[in-house]
Amino acid sequence: MDFVRYSCENGELNGLHHRFIQPPQIAYFVTTCDKHGNMNTTPVTMGTCIGHNFFSFTLSNLHAGADEWDLDSNDWKDGIKQGYANLREVPECVISYYGHDMVRESWIAGCPVPKGISEIDVMGCTPLPSKVVKPCGIAECPINLEAKVLHVHKLGKRWTNFICEVVYGTVHKSLVEANEHGPLAGYGMLAMDPVFEVMIASGNTPETSTYRLYYDRLDFDKIERCPADVGYDADWIGTFEQWIHDEVGHGHITPAEEARAIELKKLWEINRDPVSNAAVRAELTALLRKAVGK
Repeated sequence: MDFVRYSCENGELNGLHHRFIQPPQIAYFVTTCDKHGNMNTTPVTMGTCIGHNFFSFTLSNLHAGADEWDLDSNDWKDGIKQGYANLREVPECVISYYGHDMVRESWIAGCPVPKGISEIDVMGCTPLPSKVVKPCGIAECPINLEAKVLHVHKLGKRWTNFICEVVYGTVHKSLVEANEHGPLAGYGMLAMDPVFEVMIASGNTPETSTYRLYYDRLDFDKIERCPADVGYDADWIGTFEQWIHDEVGHGHITPAEEARAIELKKLWEINRDPVSNAAVRAELTALLRKAVGK
């Protein structure tokens, strides 16, 4: 295989396109407010949610190389994004997921609306009062997540990472029903036809020569279930012993090979040094490859 290699200098991968690092991600709005209660809504794709019973949401916002809030002048330095400024002043926000029907509104929200003027009003959308945090949500968005900032981390020269705790959620009833019944049951927000930011580029015709965001949408006909001929049959993952046993049923290995794989696993757990225990490592790996049909 041929490779193009990129060196990392001063914390930057010089020449490496950011889409090789950050894949297209689902689009959403982040609404914040300043100390006067003025709302700002920013279209965002840099961020993700992790957790199960406790949800944290990580998002990044531009600080454009400026330092900290000047408490004496009570003003932000030039170049700082409104969302960043608001989050440092009022560390709360609402994350609002939107579908394809609001692509035009997302572009409007990204226009240079003057600070203190609400993008929600300019978009022609409806503010959704929050239950816990000061910023509002957007009624037209099927999902609104109220969140509070837990940690703030400066990333390099231009970005700041905000780790937030989701404290309240509001979901359109129709989306909840679609998640419970019908062809998209269990898919959650996918039923709202979400969009994913692909790139920022100009087109190849006079009408499309200016820079614009490019979006992609899911093709529901291409959604696939993991294959049934490999893995533990009764659940998602299972234990090693359950997995290997079911590969016998799939016809990939024999009962004797199953017993040998379990024995090798125990021998490997005693000594995981890849040099001194290389023979066990190699035999176990070969058996596992056979178990999954490789």
